[in-house]
Amino acid sequence: MLALEGIKVLDFCRNAPGMFCTMILADMGADVLMVERPMTGDRADYERVVSGITGPEEELRHASYNALQRNKRSIALNLKEPEAPELFYRLVQDADVVVEGFRPGVMDRLGVGYEKVKEINPRVVYCSISGYGQTGPYANMAGHDLNYISFAGALGLIGPSEDEKPSIPLNLVADYAGGGLCGAVAVLTALVARQTTGRGQYLDIAMTEGVLYMMAAVVSTFYDKGRLLKRGTSQLNGGANFYNVYRTKDGKYLSVAAIEPWFWVNLCRALGREDLADSRDAQGQQRQEILAFLQETFQQRTRDEWFELLKDQNISVGKVYALDEALADPQVVHRGMVVEVEAPGLPEGKVSQVGIPIHLSETPGRVRHVGSMTGQHTEEVLLGLGYTREQVEDLRRREVVQ
Repeated sequence: MLALEGIKVLDFCRNAPGMFCTMILADMGADVLMVERPMTGDRADYERVVSGITGPEEELRHASYNALQRNKRSIALNLKEPEAPELFYRLVQDADVVVEGFRPGVMDRLGVGYEKVKEINPRVVYCSISGYGQTGPYANMAGHDLNYISFAGALGLIGPSEDEKPSIPLNLVADYAGGGLCGAVAVLTALVARQTTGRGQYLDIAMTEGVLYMMAAVVSTFYDKGRLLKRGTSQLNGGANFYNVYRTKDGKYLSVAAIEPWFWVNLCRALGREDLADSRDAQGQQRQEILAFLQETFQQRTRDEWFELLKDQNISVGKVYALDEALADPQVVHRGMVVEVEAPGLPEGKVSQVGIPIHLSETPGRVRHVGSMTGQHTEEVLLGLGYTREQVEDLRRREVVQ
């Protein structure tokens, strides 16, 4: 049994935040149906440029390797056609969850917004993931992860110092965490609430707010002490010798996180400088001298040599990996964070994907199948709704579906 077995999700997402949210639900057993735009016209041209999809073989390969599409089925539905909303209404009659990632108002204009869906199925949990939320002065403004972490105050804290510009992280903070993870938590919370109330509800998830939410400790310190954190000045963003990254002999990097005093003492002992044990919080010139010593010392061995030397001495250290190294790490392999998935139609027969980090002892998640091509299950879904093959073919011919 899978934890979310029996939960039906309609996925209207086109970008990473919503797709990651529904990937989580699908990995834990939900039946996720992607309601996609037909791969024709402008969308086909866009996909060819972005994904290099020039034909069915490339599309199959892209879908098979794309973890954000795994465990999901696909129906291609052109909601701009007059008949399409009615088809969707039939889908939503027994759905549990709808997730969409458009700008505010788009779903309403297409005739599939929350108020209409609630009329058909009041038990539906309807989740909208957007950059700034459904209300407010920025609600309809265009944006991406970089903009959201900017407004949340997170980007301004990332970088070596206030004298240098902020460092741009991957789109993990707003898109995947502030949007996808917060969205998944909201959906699961609303499903639990429905067990008591018998009703669904509307979920308004703003990625910018999700980032701000993750900064709870920083915000609390500001309101308590009136202290404004700056780039490269705190213990946790580059302002401390004991919590930093050091270049090694081979040009790679080792991370040191000796926050607790005893970790720092152990590090000093391992480096033959027990005299520095009381200088963990050194400032000014003394801090610069200790930093110089650490930089010079870590240049004397390779990253992996340092790790082997320090890892068993009760010191928080880690190898700064490239992605290929991370995927091959023995801890990652042992915990099943790389999985092999059957990929029918591909010459290699299987694809590697990231595993599932939510380890449930009784109802663990599972990667059941690779991602679906656009419209791969259109006929299957329509037949299940009671359409005849002739009707399906007619809808195809008129490009209502693909």
